[in-house]
Amino acid sequence: MLLTGALLGLMIGSFMNVVIARVPKRESIIRPASHCPQCGSPIRAADNVPIVSWIVLGGRCRDCGRQISLRYPLVELAGGLIGLGIAALALSAS
Repeated sequence: MLLTGALLGLMIGSFMNVVIARVPKRESIIRPASHCPQCGSPIRAADNVPIVSWIVLGGRCRDCGRQISLRYPLVELAGGLIGLGIAALALSAS
């Protein structure tokens, strides 16, 4: 249950990054799919794994090589920790 809570939190954190980046610009949160904020290249599925992909790619876009903000993995990490905390609370209450 703890792992499920953490993974769900990571996914929610990843989606929150989409919301944080697009809503202020009045862009759709659905289309286009995830893309580099610099060059607009679509993010490959293998490069869209919360936190891991950012680390593997060295915090850079695979296509243009430009820096991707540290904010992205930090928001994902926060989501994962919140999910883990909620799961831990649920387990301790049962």
